[in-house]
Amino acid sequence: MIVNTKDIKWLLENRTQYFISKETGITQSKLSNLKNGKIDIGNLSIRIGAKLTELAIQEQNSTPEK
Repeated sequence: MIVNTKDIKWLLENRTQYFISKETGITQSKLSNLKNGKIDIGNLSIRIGAKLTELAIQEQNSTPEK
């Protein structure tokens, strides 16, 4: 399992909380708290961090470069 905070930040900035929640099973309230800084990315469990990192990598690879 890989956790990359840069990828997680990218995901939170570039995808909706609804989409992330639907794809990962992580609640929208937890995602909102992450995005608003109420939860520090460094304090996530490895399982949640890995899910978010995996989705971020998947989405970055499917997004065409500008």
